[in-house]
Amino acid sequence: MTALEHSNAIVIVGASHLGVAAAAELRSLGCTRPIVLIGEEEGAPYHRPHLSKECLSSDMPAPAPLRAADFYSKRDISHRGGMRVTAVDRARRRVTCADGEEIAYGDLILATGAGASQLPATVDPRGRVVTLRHAIDWARVRQAFEQQSSLVVVGGGLIGLEAAAAACARGIAVTVVEAGDRLMARSIYPELAAEVLRRHQDAGVTILLSQSLNRVEADGVMLASGVRIAGDLVLAAIGSRPHADLAQAAGLAVADGIVVDPQGRTGDLHIYALGDCAAWRRHDGSIIRHESIAATHWQARCVAAAITGQAPPQDAPFKLWSTQGSMRLQMSGPVVAGASTHLEAVAGGMLLRAFQDKRLIAVQAIDAPRSFNAEVGRIGALESEFDEAALASSEARI
Repeated sequence: MTALEHSNAIVIVGASHLGVAAAAELRSLGCTRPIVLIGEEEGAPYHRPHLSKECLSSDMPAPAPLRAADFYSKRDISHRGGMRVTAVDRARRRVTCADGEEIAYGDLILATGAGASQLPATVDPRGRVVTLRHAIDWARVRQAFEQQSSLVVVGGGLIGLEAAAAACARGIAVTVVEAGDRLMARSIYPELAAEVLRRHQDAGVTILLSQSLNRVEADGVMLASGVRIAGDLVLAAIGSRPHADLAQAAGLAVADGIVVDPQGRTGDLHIYALGDCAAWRRHDGSIIRHESIAATHWQARCVAAAITGQAPPQDAPFKLWSTQGSMRLQMSGPVVAGASTHLEAVAGGMLLRAFQDKRLIAVQAIDAPRSFNAEVGRIGALESEFDEAALASSEARI
């Protein structure tokens, strides 16, 4: 057994957007300590969100590297791919890898991300279902898109609809099965969801709402209602599960993610977590697990500031996006039941504002980037500051 003796090293477990962003931010803040970036996948870290977007477009390009080839060497970041961390020894401040190697740390950042939620074996006894989370998944889906003629997507969220739109554009017969009564319930408000539904249907995608899966068969799926749907390929896009096993085994608090304070620090002063694996405690005491690149970069700035002893960045609304065929959705702010919503047509598309307690809490748009960007800056403004006539003409409630 060997040990890499970096007693003051910052060790980052996870080499996707989360880990790379943390390493880059540490260097940008002038941190000169050794940084060791450990990733399970071989090769350079790549753009994971592109797997369901650009990488499924007409020519289906391979996922692009996150950074230039010399990024890590120029910044003295030791990137170690193809390694899996199996344990964290908090007392000795070391992580143990699957091959037995131990790596010492001064501070540890857990950027382990999340895995795609799987259908139960009772529903998918043959293991036919694929997910879309890693480059190896994309390679399998890409091959199927080139060879198969029908696709069933289980789940009407962002990834499911992005994949559905891409398959439909290639002439594949697509059916989306969604258990809820609307699409993208976690991401957009009902009024906008209705427009997204209409556009997908107009493009040729069959969408079944309020339908649950009974089982996956050799050449399709059977719904709980008894309806059978043919499918050469079945793709599950039903959410994610945070990779928090390392933290839990080390005795750190876990609750739908690794619980951290507003600077990303766990209950151990030398261990931080960020990204999809982290349950971020906000200043009002609530906890949220973010799953977006925008949140990742902000959290990386918070963690890097904490480690280097600098002031944390100011809170700012996160901007999220989804490309579904020719349709571009943009979102900022939470989806809150009971919020008053106002939908209007704007140049090029549609804009939705959501208000709670008389303040703007969210902005969402379809094909209206200029209007969206202008309105995001107004989040937090009083409802009375908006054009009352325009709001009254489109008022709705969920």
